[in-house]
Amino acid sequence: MRRKRDSSLVAQRPKGSEELMRHLRSHRAGLLTAALIAALASAAAPSAASAASFGCEASAVRGTVLGGAVIEPVVANRGSGACRTAAAGLNAPLPVLLSANAVSANTVFGGSPGAETAGAAGGIADVRVLALPQLPITLPTAQIGDALASVTVPITGTLQTLLTPILGSIANLSLDLRPALQALVPNGQLPTAELLRVQGAMAYAAARCATGGTPQLSGTSTVAGISVLGQDLGIGGALDQVLTLIDSGSIDPSNVDLSLIALPAGLSFDNALFGTLLRTTVKAVLDALPTIAIPATLAQVKVTPGQQTRAGTTLRQQALRVQVSILGQSLADLVVGEAIVSGSGACGAPESANAAADLVLGCTSRRLVLTDVKELKGRVRLLGVADRSLAGRTVSIRFRGTGKTVTTTKIRSDGSFTARTKLPAKRLRNTNRARYQAIVGKERSLALKLRRRMVINTPRSSGGKVRLSGRVILPLGRPVARIVVSQRVSCKSTKVVKRIRPDSKGRYSVTIDAPDGPAAVYRLSTRVRKTTRNRKTYKTFTMPRAIELR
Repeated sequence: MRRKRDSSLVAQRPKGSEELMRHLRSHRAGLLTAALIAALASAAAPSAASAASFGCEASAVRGTVLGGAVIEPVVANRGSGACRTAAAGLNAPLPVLLSANAVSANTVFGGSPGAETAGAAGGIADVRVLALPQLPITLPTAQIGDALASVTVPITGTLQTLLTPILGSIANLSLDLRPALQALVPNGQLPTAELLRVQGAMAYAAARCATGGTPQLSGTSTVAGISVLGQDLGIGGALDQVLTLIDSGSIDPSNVDLSLIALPAGLSFDNALFGTLLRTTVKAVLDALPTIAIPATLAQVKVTPGQQTRAGTTLRQQALRVQVSILGQSLADLVVGEAIVSGSGACGAPESANAAADLVLGCTSRRLVLTDVKELKGRVRLLGVADRSLAGRTVSIRFRGTGKTVTTTKIRSDGSFTARTKLPAKRLRNTNRARYQAIVGKERSLALKLRRRMVINTPRSSGGKVRLSGRVILPLGRPVARIVVSQRVSCKSTKVVKRIRPDSKGRYSVTIDAPDGPAAVYRLSTRVRKTTRNRKTYKTFTMPRAIELR
């Protein structure tokens, strides 16, 4: 009878997506504090189960400010392919335009094979974008239209007589007023409140694998207050509205600075002969012009809370997206809190599960692993495991010494695969070039060396016992060094469970009590002499071997 799972490897986890979602949402006030991280850790400690068919990612905040480069300072499990438990906080300062009290992104994975659960949570607390006067930005001012760009000044009487030697016989003088009028346009007082403030926003996504079914994906989010330019927008539904940045105003053409009006060559308002008369004539025309209205400077604000999108087998949950622009210029475009889960082909039946394979894959980001390469009866025997979503795919075994594929095999439904091939040329067998690598599409295993100084046979388990046997390749140390038998406790730690000595030919065999759990991973080590003439010893290891416990 299979023993219960070792609690040192896998903590208790919520079994369904709804339960996981409630677990994550339970920390509303301190969304991004240590309480949330602790909740995620308790939801899924580093797992012995494979995350093969699930993906999960989380991001705290992503976007642009003032149209600059995209920023995304805190992400969890980004680009890993398989869902893993991960937690990320702010390890470096935010860009100078932003500030926040707390930033976090977390992913979790757990559950028994065939009934896995994955989750992601990302968000930020009290994020702010600097006030407009603090931003390195020059806002465009309202522009004077072409209709008001010029004015016609009548030239008659004495002024006409005085200007004829310079301009010839003219009845009217056309003047460009644009620079003078533009100088009167009020810039107004920019608001001193933050451009954007979000008191709290968190996105959650979860995936649940039902036995024999397809993955069930769900998502939700929370938002705790939004204000733009000091105006509270609430947290209702989506909105797209205009906010007044600078109030409307007006300018009086009679107030223009005459020195800003460009006159034809030879003319000047300071001319001793005709300057005073020209000034009086132009001023009279300006006084007769109507007041010019200046429209308000407006900010366009678009807020989209709780956006959820599905693309194939992927669910993307965003807590909040805020877009702010002024006069066509983007000031901020931020997604605050994003969680992503996927579950393509995740839900195989438990009977096809391979707990030993899950242990191997659970501590690596690779989806394809060669677990052993050794000589057996004049042939090379290769063992490996793969992500169960690769079941049925063909594995190519490449020999590094020649770069050629030497054999192929199929991945079984439980993720395991085996292959055999002939021994390489004698000149290569004892070299570092005698390495084998498993390949499926873009997936690559590590390349394992054919000959090692310590080998292990296939582990056996029955009646709550585990039997490990193999051979240390001669010459042995003098005195003969003991073999240390280690069991993997977690992805980063092991414990010594036995110490034994091999016989004079290097053979060893040991039987130990099986731990709790469906599977275990063992690795053996000892010290050997390099040659019979060299008394110095060095450490050698077997490959880690996983075994289903019975």
